[in-house]
Amino acid sequence: MIARVVVPIPLDKAFDYTVPEAMQSSIQVGSRVVVPFGRRILTGLVVELSNEERDVTRLKAVSDVLDTRPSLTEEMLTLTRWIADYYMCGWGEVIRATLPSGIDFRNTYTVHFSATENASAALNESTKELLHTLRMHDGSTLDALQKIDKTISLTTLRRLEQAGYVRLESALKKPAVRIKKARHLTLVSSIPNQQSLEELKTEVRGPQQHAVLHTLYDLQQEGSEIPSVSETLARSGASSSTVKSLEKRGMLRIVEKEVLRTPLGDMPTNPPKPPIHTLHTAQVQALERIHTAIAASRFETFLLHGVTGSGKTEVYIAALKDVQKQGKTGIVLVPEISLTPQTVTRFRAHFGDVIAVLHSRMSPGERYDAWRALRSGRFPIVIGPRSAILAPLENIGLIIVDEEHEGSYKQFDPAPRYHARDVAVMRASMNKAVCILGSATPSLESFSNARIQKKYTYLSMPERVPVPGKTAAPLPAVRTIDLTLEKKKKQLTGVLSKPLKEAIGQRLAKEEQIILLQNRRGYSSVLLCQTCGWSPMCDDCAVTLTYHKVQHHLRCHYCGKTQKIMRKCGNCGGTDLSRLGAGTQRVEEEIEAHFPTARLLRMDLDTTSTKNAHHKILSQFERREADILIGTQMVAKGLDFGRVTLVGVINADAGMLLPDFRADERTFQLLTQVAGRAGRASRPGEVLLQTRNPQHPVLQYAINHNYELFAKNALEQRNTLQYPPFGRLVRIEFKGPEEGMLEKLSGEWARHLPQVAGIQVLGPQPALISKIKKQYRFHVILKASKKITHNTLRELVAQASKRAKSLPKGYRMAIDIDAVSLF
Repeated sequence: MIARVVVPIPLDKAFDYTVPEAMQSSIQVGSRVVVPFGRRILTGLVVELSNEERDVTRLKAVSDVLDTRPSLTEEMLTLTRWIADYYMCGWGEVIRATLPSGIDFRNTYTVHFSATENASAALNESTKELLHTLRMHDGSTLDALQKIDKTISLTTLRRLEQAGYVRLESALKKPAVRIKKARHLTLVSSIPNQQSLEELKTEVRGPQQHAVLHTLYDLQQEGSEIPSVSETLARSGASSSTVKSLEKRGMLRIVEKEVLRTPLGDMPTNPPKPPIHTLHTAQVQALERIHTAIAASRFETFLLHGVTGSGKTEVYIAALKDVQKQGKTGIVLVPEISLTPQTVTRFRAHFGDVIAVLHSRMSPGERYDAWRALRSGRFPIVIGPRSAILAPLENIGLIIVDEEHEGSYKQFDPAPRYHARDVAVMRASMNKAVCILGSATPSLESFSNARIQKKYTYLSMPERVPVPGKTAAPLPAVRTIDLTLEKKKKQLTGVLSKPLKEAIGQRLAKEEQIILLQNRRGYSSVLLCQTCGWSPMCDDCAVTLTYHKVQHHLRCHYCGKTQKIMRKCGNCGGTDLSRLGAGTQRVEEEIEAHFPTARLLRMDLDTTSTKNAHHKILSQFERREADILIGTQMVAKGLDFGRVTLVGVINADAGMLLPDFRADERTFQLLTQVAGRAGRASRPGEVLLQTRNPQHPVLQYAINHNYELFAKNALEQRNTLQYPPFGRLVRIEFKGPEEGMLEKLSGEWARHLPQVAGIQVLGPQPALISKIKKQYRFHVILKASKKITHNTLRELVAQASKRAKSLPKGYRMAIDIDAVSLF
């Protein structure tokens, strides 16, 4: 038997291995296997089995089969194959993204120093230093050595081994993540009543032994599951030696049970009951169309275009109930991890404890347990950001992509660089399922697919959910504050204008809540020398360092590098250093100064870096333990707080003037979304946009909540320039340590692109941020008309890559199909 195996490397190729006779009964398509790959041992996945007769003398054998049940179903193999083909990456890279991290076997190496004292006399100084380190840590593992010196690599050690300086000893390291088990207790014989218990107690002595028996008896009478050892000891006050003594006497039995690790541990076991209210007309009409498709088990994609507060989530829930009645499963995608807890709480109120969560902030153990529970069918519903689209569910009936316009659905690094929205549509098609794309500000691609191309079914919900006893809640009033005018009036001394401060004070007096958006973290974005114009830059990235006042340091927001704040200019030695721009920390400081009694919460990457931080902050705000929530774009999406009546945007121009054809669209979406957080209940809302460009068309569309006019004008511009959705973009990114060499390599690759009518080649040129983490970046952009097929694009890229020279060590090329950002 021959197994075709895909391994997690950036090559779109499968490799053949023989299957030992002892493994042939257990190996299956979709199973994980351990295979030798060159000098390494890798965990791969079987994608095909055959009994063809051929010469197998040169084939290596599968070392082990890891699964009793295939990790990937046939449907997932088909989906991952499609992703690899469409996004031009290795099939193994896609498969790796579908499986939980930490479950692979891998090689571990122990390094033994074997050179004589004077053997390194002819070597250069850096190699001598390395050998000295290896001599001082003889017998250490490669992992341990890399903690001492990050520059030590397996390639370097193998070169030293060939020269006779070291000896490498290889061993197979077990997966880092395994099933967690806890010890539980059960009585060996059942005790039907209190009298039987008393008789059993006569056979033992000591109050602690009696207490343990009583505890187990009480739990048994309550009908509880067998308790853990730790729970029993806590309730009885006994010690572990007592349990051991009772076990030796044959009265207790210790059994191991699996522990399900979950990030939902701090959520209530019994979620609140869902609110009872009648769906409004537009919701009913949308659901009728969706229900028809679900009942017919027909693939159909719906674009649910509903204004903020129109009740899109209620439509999602009702549709998911239809699917659940059919015994099918569902996937719910949200754009931000911060939205996951609130979404889970709302869905659990309707569906109970049958929902799994998948996101990157979960521990490896939690992700592993959630993945296995979904694979086994224990949870029929999964909620999470983009990676949840790859969840191992079977019999899918519904896929929901909430806030479908969000750029966070596009994966950038590493491969596969997929768009979860597009994968959702494809996966729904493969399962003959319904896909709902929901948004108050649909992406122009989805809007075009629904209204122009007619690929999607368009559903509109133009009004908010009616307030009980009243008509539909109105959209908030939006007005601009001209910062240029405020400065002329000398009413702008910091980042808060006088009208915004007055509005905040009014809401605080009424005990209402406020959300302030500043889409930049830190205290100030630039430290500028007023004498010569110098600003401190990151040594490893082509960006200025951001000042963080709380930590009193400068930080790069791309590589995370920090350095102490300087007192003198690094160029001229001057001491007149000004802090320009404002981040969330500075907004927080000014609010504290103007409103000292106000209770504040700040939500940005700095305050949400710890586990469950998003959930804690939003829960505090929901419980009205804070009056003002200050944050970056994560406070702009999907949040529903009834007492928020004011939203302030500190700088509405941020992002609007960037050299990107999507800048207007992103700005309109962000402003419209954050505006939608105000006035969602019975109290009217107001939105204040601070700007230096009050007449900018994007701001005028946002003020009037006019998506249709914005989309009409934006699509006309895109059509003229042949940008998406009227054309396609492929970004080829080259990275490397030397700028000149990188420019040469990217230019050589671009010259090998065949010239085809309908495809414009832009570049190579330095990326807008030309260096990140010591790696220079050059881009080649392929701008193709809609007439160019995807297969043609694939062939062009493949031909250029084949004709150009292989990239030298340290340089790499990445292909981004349907690029969302050109930065």
